[in-house]
Amino acid sequence: MKPLLTVSDEAKEWLEDRISSDEVIGIFVAVNSKGCAGGEYEFKPITANTDVSYCDKVEDNGINIYFPRTDLFKLIGSELILFKDKFNTRLDFKNPNEDSRCGCGESVSFKVER
Repeated sequence: MKPLLTVSDEAKEWLEDRISSDEVIGIFVAVNSKGCAGGEYEFKPITANTDVSYCDKVEDNGINIYFPRTDLFKLIGSELILFKDKFNTRLDFKNPNEDSRCGCGESVSFKVER
């Protein structure tokens, strides 16, 4: 069975460098309704004190990923990657559920809507 979400080695190393605090237990990922294509990924660290009661959790490549249950069908089958170009470095997804992206590549629309 294919994993729900996967984490690339490059994204894992980048995250470990940034969330090395003992308080951080994983990363929160959500799809927010904003941006010119309709949705943007949100990434933020999760600590032991963060309320994640509305989230599901998966672990891949040593990284705990928390996401709202309502975003499951938008994220299923995705790979968390590190996107790099000459202007920035950021987390992103290779997501088979995306329908399209805006010109800058940060805003996405999905084949599956809530």
